[in-house]
Amino acid sequence: PVVSGPDQPCCVIGDRINPTGRKAFQAQLQKVDLSQLETDTEQQVAGGADMLDVNVGDPLADEIELMRSAVPLVQGLTDVPLCIDSSVIEALEAGLGAYQGKALVNSVTGEDERLEAILPIVAKYGAAVIGLANDDEIPMEPERRLEVARKIVSRAGDYGIPPDDVLLEPPPMP
Repeated sequence: PVVSGPDQPCCVIGDRINPTGRKAFQAQLQKVDLSQLETDTEQQVAGGADMLDVNVGDPLADEIELMRSAVPLVQGLTDVPLCIDSSVIEALEAGLGAYQGKALVNSVTGEDERLEAILPIVAKYGAAVIGLANDDEIPMEPERRLEVARKIVSRAGDYGIPPDDVLLEPPPMP
């Protein structure tokens, strides 16, 4: 389903399926206990989420296997599309491989190393990707951010990813 466009310019992505700052959830993931996903999914969908971000990254857990299990579990609980979120390339690929439909990948920056690692996987699975308009730093100048955004869209095109499948996110600054 389309989650963003002229008729729906804003997409609310539920970001609760994430162990960052959640010690109890981290402990569950380390025990390969995904029961928290049911509660997190239900609450976020009830709260109006258009999409759910799935991140099961914990340094003491097998993130690849967790992602391979978490994605179909969440898809069995809801029809809202998922955003696959991991800094571990193999976990991203495991999540995309387990996903039924067109997923969104969270995310890629303008750093050459990240573009070369993530974009081929996005293309392989026909996913869309969030492009963060920063590289090794968050540029303060709008022109520099635009330059990084153009680079991301261009490099995505080199892998056959259409511009409509690159959702640009300019880093907000105070």
